[in-house]
Amino acid sequence: MRIAVLSDTHLASPNHVLVSEFEQVLQPADALLHLGDITSESVLDYLASHRAFYAVAGNMDSGRWAAELPAKRVVELNGLRVGMLHGAGLGFGNLEAALPDRFAQENVQLICFGHTHRRLWQESGGVRLLNPGSFTFPKQGRPGYALVQVTSQGDLEVEWRLLEERI
Repeated sequence: MRIAVLSDTHLASPNHVLVSEFEQVLQPADALLHLGDITSESVLDYLASHRAFYAVAGNMDSGRWAAELPAKRVVELNGLRVGMLHGAGLGFGNLEAALPDRFAQENVQLICFGHTHRRLWQESGGVRLLNPGSFTFPKQGRPGYALVQVTSQGDLEVEWRLLEERI
């Protein structure tokens, strides 16, 4: 199983980069997760055309469409329990330290979050933490997102998809 994970797209509408990545990489993925700061109903609608799309609200999302997105959610993908949230409101600095407590009762194996615009892949207390960085405004390196491969043994491997151009 292959899971595409995006965060912090900050786009007013689907642009040529998002459309290209969607058609070539995101659409074929088994699931597509967005971790907030979509910032546009048209981008949400475009991504929601994926057959297994899940999203949470970010602190930059507003309007009726954003109010309908949950702040936190747990999805089960072929037996893998994934916790999702944006991350705003968890304080400053080391957000990942607060994440396991937010999902302590949900028995998740993977927690995906955004907000910091910094890529992260680490383990904490037996749970994998993933921040795919920002699709448009990274705080380090190039913009991009992550692909998580669930191996036949149930291991999780991440591939960073870095975009060739800043948006």
